[in-house]
This record gives sequence, C-alpha cells and structure tokens, in this order.
Amino acid sequence: MHNDEPTLIDSLDRGKLIEEVGKAVATCTPPQVFGVHGDWGLGKTSFLHQVQWHLTGTCPPRSDAAAPEQSELLPPKGKYSRTIRTIWFDAWRYQHEAVPVIALLQEMRAQLSDSPRKAQVVIRGALLSIEDVTKKIGFQYSKFQQASREWKTENLDVPLPSNTIRLHLREAIDLLIRDDQAVDAPSPRLTVFIDDIDRCEPAAAFRLLEGLKIYLTLENCVFVLGMNQKVIEKAIGNQIPNEDYPKERAAAYMDKLCQNVWRLPAVRRPDLFLQEMLADTVKYKTTRSRIIEGIKDLRCLPPNPRRLKGLANLIGRMSVRLPSQRSADKGSAVRQTQLLMVVAYTYQFHHDLYVRWEADHTLYDRIYDWCLGKVPTPSESIDENGVNSPTLDFFTSMILPLRDIDIDQEVPTPQSGMEWTYPDPGDTRVFWIQPLVQRLGDEVTADQFRPYLYGPDQASP
Repeated sequence: MHNDEPTLIDSLDRGKLIEEVGKAVATCTPPQVFGVHGDWGLGKTSFLHQVQWHLTGTCPPRSDAAAPEQSELLPPKGKYSRTIRTIWFDAWRYQHEAVPVIALLQEMRAQLSDSPRKAQVVIRGALLSIEDVTKKIGFQYSKFQQASREWKTENLDVPLPSNTIRLHLREAIDLLIRDDQAVDAPSPRLTVFIDDIDRCEPAAAFRLLEGLKIYLTLENCVFVLGMNQKVIEKAIGNQIPNEDYPKERAAAYMDKLCQNVWRLPAVRRPDLFLQEMLADTVKYKTTRSRIIEGIKDLRCLPPNPRRLKGLANLIGRMSVRLPSQRSADKGSAVRQTQLLMVVAYTYQFHHDLYVRWEADHTLYDRIYDWCLGKVPTPSESIDENGVNSPTLDFFTSMILPLRDIDIDQEVPTPQSGMEWTYPDPGDTRVFWIQPLVQRLGDEVTADQFRPYLYGPDQASP
C-alpha cells in the first residue's frame, strides 16, 4: 500500500517547475523569502525535497530512497552544490516552542556542524556564536513578554539590538558556508526550507514569521516556505488585534514578507495518476484496466495526489469483492468496477453519507436523484418518528461538480442543458464521483451495490 511519506520521485511531472524554483533560489539576490503554495495533499513536502535534491544532491532523512532501477526518475542532482548549503526545518515539530526562531537557529546549528569546509576551530567558533545569539533572542523575547519582571542573567543584562544580532548571525553563517578553495566562485548562500508552517497553531506560525523578518533577513540566506497560503493568512489574521480588515491586513503582511510564490498545480489527469497507483495495490492488470475504463472521459476524481493514494489503497482492499474479471463479459465487468468505484469513493471521502448508505442500501436511490439535481426537501426527509433525516444536511452542504444535467434528450428530465461548475480542487465537500453516478443511469438498482457495501458473502442489516 502507498504511504504519505515524501518522495524524490517526480510522479506529477513537475520537473520544469523544480528547475525554475531551483534557479530562482540559486541566482536571486538575498535576502529573499520564497513561497511554495499548495492545498494539503498536493505534495508540497515532496516538491521541496526534490528542489533541495536538485540544488545540492542532498535531502532530509524522511525522503524515501529510490530503488536503483528508478534512478532515472529522479530530478537532476546537485546542480548548484558548489555555492549552496541547505537546511531543512519542520516547523510543525517546534510549534510549542515559546520562540520558534530559536528552534530554527538550533536546527541550523546542528545541521551545519558537520561542515567539511573549515578547520574545526573555526567551525566551533561559528557554532558558539549562533548559540550565543539564540540565548540573546530568547532573553529579549522573554523580557518583552514579562516586562514587569526583572531579569538578571549572567552576561545577558542588556539584550543586543536586532540589527547587531543579524550581523553576528550573518558572519557566523558565512564562516560555515564559505569554501576557501573556491576563490573565484560566486558568494555562497544558505537556503533554508521551512515546511508545514501551515500546520502550526496560528500563534506559533505568526511568531516564526515574525522571527524570520526581524532576525533572519540576511545577505547570505534564502528561505523557502512550504505553505497553504490561505491557512497562513487566516492564522496571521487571527493574531492581529483590533483590526477592522484582518483578512486584507494578513494578505498585505504576506506580500511584505514573501513576494515570490509558486503555486503547485492540482493533478491534471487524476485518472492516469490513479492508474499508476493501482499498479501497486490491485493484483490483476485486467481488473486495473477495467477500473480505469469505467471512468474514462469523466472528471469524477479529486485532483489531489494524497487523496488518490488513499483511494487506490482502498480499491486494492475492496477489489476482492469483485466477481472474476477474467471470464466475465467486458461490459458487465466494467459495470461491476463502476459500482465498486462509487462505493469506494463514498467510503473513503464521505463518511457521513457512507454510514447511512451502509445502514440502508436503498439510500442509493436518493443519492442518484441528488446527483441529477433533485435536492430533497425537508418534508421528504422526515422519518416515521417525525425526525428530520441527517442525510438532508449532507446533501444540502455538499458541492456537485456538475449541475443541471439533461441525461437523455429523448426522455426529458426536469433539468435542461448542461452547466459546468468549477469547485475548488482543495474543497473536501465536492462530491466528485457525481458524473459516474450519472453515467450508471437509472438501470442500476440499489440492490446491485450490496456486494460492495457488505461484501459478497454478507447480508445487509
């Protein structure tokens, strides 16, 4: 089964974008903060790992190691390794630190401690300088937070101003990254990848961004933030007191901090990506091909690699519920995979609907009507005890990717024509499988889903 660990394999055809970001990082004039935006599940962490690999040929330990036979799938390695050192910082792990920028500096200190470029005495002095700066920043922050208390700490009675701290940091980092052998080489730079900042609590995310702006705008540092920009701006807005327009102020804050943002595209062909994932989770090639044949030419899958990996894992588990595909008529076999796909999709992404469908398999009739645009009214959703059905809440809160569909021109329906909608690819409320339900049509009965809801040998409740 597929896991959600980052990978160096570019299975989303982002090679050109990797090179573009890498070139910008390597040739820009620091200080600079870049952003890589993407909704959760679009592969931001893998993308950042791939950029780091492209820059220096190194990557964080979490990246899966590509098998030798897959080496041709890796992006080019270490194009700028002479002039760039990289640091990886997982902000989520340090969100409960009082001063997150101190955790970042300590991580920089740890990852630069193995520098082969300088004599150990120089390295030790530079590292001690960074450690001393973290103490001073910590003292300064604590004094700000507890202004009513008197701080008496040895050698720390007077905090250094932020510009002096930046000077000490720049000099210490320069000692660690400069290569004395490369006299004619361009000035080296440190590139810091900060991931998962959008998963931090709002206050922690804001404190880290503030620390970057105050202390780390350095002439030898470039920062690359992996983030869901919408989430980050909401976090900033929550931390701005007494603002009439927090959303606009938060957007302006991000524009000031980060003026270059790349936006990762959604999966352009979810069916092809799912087909690739099914190669590892569904045993028989015939079954895999018929699953893809059943959704051919339909936009019925979420364009999100993480969600598609989870769906592929589930289809692999549920494929044992399919009748034998080898000897079956192709049309009948494709129809069975379509039934399985509708059940698997609902199981994976819409728990509230699935548990009600599993409790009463005839609910499919209501699902089908809803996919045709016939939204049930409250009066239709009252059970025998006079209680309003929770299913109605699901139907009225969900988004359908298509609406107003005329399924068969020969048999007019209450709808006319076709109107496309373009839901947010990151919105988990979208019922993407709707076009497949429509393709199945009214020839499919609720009973035909029972083997996939309950298993071929299980009776319905």
